[in-house]
Amino acid sequence: MRTLSAAVLLGFLLAAAVAGGATLAGSVTLVAAGKPRPDASNTVVWIEGAPRAGSTGAKAEMQQASKRFQPHVLAVSKNATVEFPNSDPIYHNVFSVSGANRFDLGLYRSGASKAKKFEETGLVRVYCNIHPQMIGFVMVVDSDFVTVTGPDGAFRFDNVPPGSYVVKAWHEEGGESGQPVAVRAGGDTPLALRLEVSGAKAEPHKNKYGKDYAPTAGASDDERY
Repeated sequence: MRTLSAAVLLGFLLAAAVAGGATLAGSVTLVAAGKPRPDASNTVVWIEGAPRAGSTGAKAEMQQASKRFQPHVLAVSKNATVEFPNSDPIYHNVFSVSGANRFDLGLYRSGASKAKKFEETGLVRVYCNIHPQMIGFVMVVDSDFVTVTGPDGAFRFDNVPPGSYVVKAWHEEGGESGQPVAVRAGGDTPLALRLEVSGAKAEPHKNKYGKDYAPTAGASDDERY
C-alpha cells in the first residue's frame, strides 16, 4: 500500500477545508482618548492559526518614492519576498535592524530594485540610511489570511477553513491585539475589532551603524542623495 507524502496530504486537507470554508469579514475601529477615529488606515489584520498552503513564492512590493516608503505599511505571509524599488531620482539605502529579519540592501540608484525574503514572523521596521524621515513597516505573519485596511477599516477573508482561531490586529500607534473567533462551515462570520491608539508619533531612530543621523540628513530636495 502506497502512502501519501506530507505535502500531498496537506493539499488534500486544505482542499477539503476550503470546500467547506466560510467568509470572515468585519471592520476595525481605532479609538483615541475614548473617541473613534474617522480613518482606520494602515491596520494589519490577520487570522492566526489557520492552516497554510505552504507556498514560498509570494511576492510584494514597497517602493521608495518622494522620500517615503509606499505603502507605509505592508503585510506579507512568512517566506514572502518583498521588492524595494527606488522610484526617486536619488540614491537610497534600505535597511532594518528588526531581530531575525534584519537586513541591509546597501546604496542603490534610481530605477534599481533590491529584494528581501522574510523567513521569520514579526514586525519589521524599515528605514533609509540616508533619509531619517523615511519609515515603513512590514508585518510578517504565519498565515495566508492577512490584509491592510483602508480608511473604512474594512477587512474580508474568503474560504476560511472551519475552526477556532484568533484574529489579530496591529497598528503602529496601538500595537497588537487579538480576539478569538469560531468559523463555521458554509456561513459568514462577522467581526468588529476595536484597537486603542495613542496618537504618538514615531520616535527618532539611529542609522544602520547605530549612530545619530547627520543634522542635515535628507533635508535638501535637490541633493544627489
